[in-house]
Amino acid sequence: MRTITLLAMVLLTGAEALSAHYFVDADKGDDANSGSTETEAFRSLAPLAGLVLQPGDVVSLKRGGQFRGPLSFRGNGAEGSPVRITAYGEGPKPEILGSITLGEWEPEGDGSFRAHIPPEQFVGRRNVYGVYEYDGPLPRRLLKADSRPLERGRFLFDEQLSMLWVATTDGSPPAEHRIEVSVVEQLVDLTGRHHIELTDLAFLFGNCRHLVMSGCSDVTVRNCASLFMGYYGNPNVCIVRDSTRVHLLDCFLYDSANCGVFISSGATGNGVAGCTIAKCSSNDGVTCHSGGRDANGVVQGITGDRNTIRDNVIGLCPEESIDITSGDYHLISGNLCYGNGNPGIIVGHDADHIRIDNNICFRNARSGIQVASNTAEGGTGYNEVTRNLVYDNGYPGLEIQSPFTSVLNNTVVDSRERVAVRVNEASAGSIFRNNLILTLDPTIPHASLQFISCTPASLQASLSHNLFFHAGRQATGAADLIVTDEGKSTPESFVAKYATGEHSLLAEPLLTGLAERLYLLTPSSPAVDAGVDVGLPYAGAAPDLGWKELGSEGDTPRYPPFLIDGTDDDAKVLALLGKTQG
Repeated sequence: MRTITLLAMVLLTGAEALSAHYFVDADKGDDANSGSTETEAFRSLAPLAGLVLQPGDVVSLKRGGQFRGPLSFRGNGAEGSPVRITAYGEGPKPEILGSITLGEWEPEGDGSFRAHIPPEQFVGRRNVYGVYEYDGPLPRRLLKADSRPLERGRFLFDEQLSMLWVATTDGSPPAEHRIEVSVVEQLVDLTGRHHIELTDLAFLFGNCRHLVMSGCSDVTVRNCASLFMGYYGNPNVCIVRDSTRVHLLDCFLYDSANCGVFISSGATGNGVAGCTIAKCSSNDGVTCHSGGRDANGVVQGITGDRNTIRDNVIGLCPEESIDITSGDYHLISGNLCYGNGNPGIIVGHDADHIRIDNNICFRNARSGIQVASNTAEGGTGYNEVTRNLVYDNGYPGLEIQSPFTSVLNNTVVDSRERVAVRVNEASAGSIFRNNLILTLDPTIPHASLQFISCTPASLQASLSHNLFFHAGRQATGAADLIVTDEGKSTPESFVAKYATGEHSLLAEPLLTGLAERLYLLTPSSPAVDAGVDVGLPYAGAAPDLGWKELGSEGDTPRYPPFLIDGTDDDAKVLALLGKTQG
């Protein structure tokens, strides 16, 4: 046995000794060097394209450097011995840029300037989707114009002439600014690769996509930044076509095109965790999505199953923070979803058996959480909405439109434009237990619970052990807190009419943590020990109502104080979270 152990150690030591380490230094390197030491570092990314990396090989980019992309290399790692692309030295993350700068600008005489882009400068499609003024710490994106720009802060690219027109934000000549023009279609393409790690890198100004992982396995992207990608139709990070065990960890995605992370086409067992994803241009923060339908109406590119989206801060998107419209058994847990144009989290189309647990969704223009599996597209429901906090959303905090949905131990506070919780006729067999449904702002006029175009009886829905409170209706006896298509009810008359809803309370919840918008129970709250066992952990004689058991506040998702107001403020985001700092 000792001989076998020693032999294994010798073989391991030999494998480690054979691993290569390459260095790239944008300041002091030289592409004629071997790249094998810091003093023999390459200067650019170009030599990497000729390497065939082996398991255990490492490529290190000097911190503080700027490298024009794409980042291309060949080879794969192995189990326990991945190929790693990382950073070395001190300072900001090394920046991999999908752009060029232009020096020859000709004035048009009307505030716009033109420059020719040689076709050989493009990597991939010949078009320009992003132009930026990068004079300070925060790049300023110019908007695309429909014709030669006369308005400041605009650009136009003519593909036939390979000509770019720019009108800067202050009207001055472009030569007085650092102008970055996106020309690289995608910065990193890991199609078909396995056992790869990317760490401590920053990706900026890609034309269409920054990272593409298609048909991949065992790929980890950790502590990377991906910012300011060209607009007009493509996601920032793509995890598609049968990829598995791809993990995006502790990354910062900001000002993305389309959506931040796109998971589709059979992608199974992947994860997005600990990331900050903010300000996507036209879609969602993270989506598990199908590829639409073909001419015959058949769904294409259905997402695989059991992907995990956990402990992220995702917000300021035109649509949702998290959009789950394909695949089964995904876990959505511990996320903060805020300031979106649509719901914070949505489940729909063919997605089933989705668990939405312990998230905070606030200041979204529509619902906090909407569950709407579509039976016509193959959705069967059986989703779980458990232990979430939703507050200050425009539409219902919880919108349930899916069969056999379990709505358990949630706290819903102050839905501004609609009822707090809304259920429709597609929600047959759904269960509502141990929830706090609260309107603390007395100026909000809406009811607490609405069955729209249905009743609990028609749905065969089951309700019990929920607490209702409406600060503006307590004095009137709360006669219209619950609404069905047959009329309005108090919680008590609702039980008498529909033989469900028993053990519900109509009481002030007595909360703490209001300034931090955490809505936690005090020891004297009537919600303590007022629930029923639904299979979730609890302490005491019975489960507490709401999203947090008394004394379990330690696992509360935490977020920076400025996010409480859900404002769109570039300077705050970048100052707090860092742009490319290590």
